[in-house]
Amino acid sequence: MAIKKKNSLKTAFWKFLLMLIGGLAGAVLLPYGIMILSVSLGYATYADYSERSVERIAPLIAATPDLSEIRLPAGCNYVLLDKNYQILGTTLAGDALEEAMEYAFSGKIDENVRKQYLLVTREKEYVILQYYIGSQFTNSWMNEHFPSPEWLLYIFIGVNCIVVCTILTSRFAKKLRIQLKPLFHATEEVAKQNLDFEVGHSAIKEFEEALKSFSDMKEQLKASLEQQWKAQQIQKEQIAALTHDLKTPLTIVQGNIDLLEETSLSEEQKAYVQYASESANQMTSYIQVLMEMLKTSMGYTLHKEVFVLQDFLKAIAPKISTMCQRKQIDFQFSPLEAPIYINGDKELLERVMMNLIDNAVTHTKEQGSITVELEYWKTGNAAIHVIDSGSGFSQKALKHAVEQFFMEDDSRGTRGHFGMGLYIANTMIEQHGGSLSVGNRKDGQGAVVTIQLPVSSICNI
Repeated sequence: MAIKKKNSLKTAFWKFLLMLIGGLAGAVLLPYGIMILSVSLGYATYADYSERSVERIAPLIAATPDLSEIRLPAGCNYVLLDKNYQILGTTLAGDALEEAMEYAFSGKIDENVRKQYLLVTREKEYVILQYYIGSQFTNSWMNEHFPSPEWLLYIFIGVNCIVVCTILTSRFAKKLRIQLKPLFHATEEVAKQNLDFEVGHSAIKEFEEALKSFSDMKEQLKASLEQQWKAQQIQKEQIAALTHDLKTPLTIVQGNIDLLEETSLSEEQKAYVQYASESANQMTSYIQVLMEMLKTSMGYTLHKEVFVLQDFLKAIAPKISTMCQRKQIDFQFSPLEAPIYINGDKELLERVMMNLIDNAVTHTKEQGSITVELEYWKTGNAAIHVIDSGSGFSQKALKHAVEQFFMEDDSRGTRGHFGMGLYIANTMIEQHGGSLSVGNRKDGQGAVVTIQLPVSSICNI
């Protein structure tokens, strides 16, 4: 199969220019053709028709005694005067008659160059002929109700030129858009983070070169990302293996510490054992964080089911209340009466809630308050607000609190945290098609963490 020759962008523009010139020529010639046809059929006259007609009948007017026997050309009027310039007969009136009389007395012509006069001398009379330079219709009604054929000619030429330019420009733009469509499609696919597609082709040389370069870039980017993904997968597998291997010796260490605590020890030895136990517990928390990081990066496996959100929150309310009792914190739960149905993983959502409550308890002073409020929004989302009376979030934390490894000592950051709690909670919520946001109470007396979850289609509200 022969390869279709590709045209350059310069050639495409030259073709468009030639088509535009040809179209404009046609737009001008067509009205002229119609004008010539209308003149040949007797519907209109040429611009000098009246002048030639008047000059032709002037000798006839001078020699014919009875002026009524002469048929004047279309658009021609007269004033018949005696030798004393008294009006004997006329087809003019008003200002037109006054202008004709002024011409008879002084030979002065009006500034309107289209209106002309001719004085014809007869044996006992004068005849002033008034005529117009310009094309006219042979029908008097059309002369009264339409612009002159000349103006119609100019109007048609202008309209035709506008129509031709609009049509040809639109067609040219459409052709360019079609040739650029593969490039638009390629950029859209890359914007969607999809690199598994074929870049199309264009019949214009410059566009085809751009598409080829884009295709090469796409393939190189795809190979680079695949290599990076493989390296990340290997790294995750190594971390998972290391985490698993650490659990065995750590379990042995923790078991030996428990055995030591059951033996008779001096106070100094008990202190050392306590330090070792705390360090082992800290190591356990490190391993737990590593495991959560791996699950977050790989994505959690959701076991969804449809359930009533109020019933779910009421079921975990006793656990929340127990956590609050450690610091004598007042816990309140404000549900809605109408049931809200959610399609989600109860276990993961409970972990999210416990994470948020633990964070709220940590940063709320003793005898403070924590409130869980449930709200339904018209956007089709259910909102769970966890409100505490703690220190609140700083401006920096409001922007970055849900980011991975974000820690800050100025507001709600504490030692022993790794900047993973809200990040992990947000990841779990996002897998449910929702979102997690942080803010402060309007009175400035604590923080507000809001979970948005899409309501199930079987919601009965």
